[in-house]
Amino acid sequence: MTGQAESHMLNNGQKIPGMGEYAFQPVVGAFQPTLESMANLDPMMGMDPEGLYLWGTLRDEDGNMYCPMRRIPFDLPGAKKDTRRYFYLQHNVGADHFKLDKAGRRSAPNDGHLFGREGDKIVWRSHPDAPGNPFLAEWTPESCRWVEEDTMDISGTLIKPGLQWYIPSRTAAMSYVACIMQVEGTILGRKVRGLIGFDVMYMYAGGECYVTKDALVQEKLELCWYTWATIYKDGTLDAGHFLIGNDLMGFAILTNEKGEVRFTYDVDCEVTFGPDNYWHTGIKAKMFGEDYEFLPDPRGRMPELGPIPNPQLDGRWQKLGETREPDVWFAWGESASAHGSKPVQRLPGVGQRIITPLDRFSRDY
Repeated sequence: MTGQAESHMLNNGQKIPGMGEYAFQPVVGAFQPTLESMANLDPMMGMDPEGLYLWGTLRDEDGNMYCPMRRIPFDLPGAKKDTRRYFYLQHNVGADHFKLDKAGRRSAPNDGHLFGREGDKIVWRSHPDAPGNPFLAEWTPESCRWVEEDTMDISGTLIKPGLQWYIPSRTAAMSYVACIMQVEGTILGRKVRGLIGFDVMYMYAGGECYVTKDALVQEKLELCWYTWATIYKDGTLDAGHFLIGNDLMGFAILTNEKGEVRFTYDVDCEVTFGPDNYWHTGIKAKMFGEDYEFLPDPRGRMPELGPIPNPQLDGRWQKLGETREPDVWFAWGESASAHGSKPVQRLPGVGQRIITPLDRFSRDY
């Protein structure tokens, strides 16, 4: 399970995928979160649970933004040290971009963490003998809590239902199983509210997101990847995932305040980059037959995450011409300028996807 996906050349010069490759055509949809599924460590579609990803964006009463994140590995808790072992907290209090707070240096590492079902909850907690401030993450099919002692205590409820996506490949498949949570609480002593992802990634044995066996990286697929949600003042909401890139890799999936989910694979985008060709300055996208735009937050850049190929940038997604007024929102994501600014089909020999206006199912199913 190493190297790049196999491809061949047709007589007409077009590249065609190898057996078991589908030009990275994704599969997306909704799912019902359960305690049994979250606690299950068995492989799914030949992939192991790689890590729990806790992350999101919250704002205080002055409009300052806080982006906490922690990755907790699933492979035999304590069997090996995680390459991303600690809690990270970014905020832009008194700054024109995100900065890493020193609280992360005082946090307990993931080494030897405890994981399992406790009554009606799934619980991740730091080892009692781990140095630093302990952490606790609690999850139910309806709610969550995330505590980083002396720094953060937030809790909230699921924006229903769960959303999941899968990118097939024989070399670098991945599945992302996501719960978007509306949360509130305190960070650094300030009242905050916002949204977080409580997400599990599945990958082939030895895979780690962004590091190895990651098709988005090693196959240069992604142009932009955003998880986002906006709750409007009229009580409506949009929440979901946009992942758009090269070959057939691309989708949009959204849910609303009624838990009604819609998704599409017929997406397009153009990412605009600044003079440095590193930070993007905006994204125009087409999905569901409508135009969407990403509005970067003026203080949304995250430079202290390092010189990475997919710089992280927070802001807000909306339909072009949106008139609803946002109340709570997050859109934390990335772009990779080295992969291009518009989608390219590098494997045209896979075949032509035919789009028809037919609907096999009635609207009341």
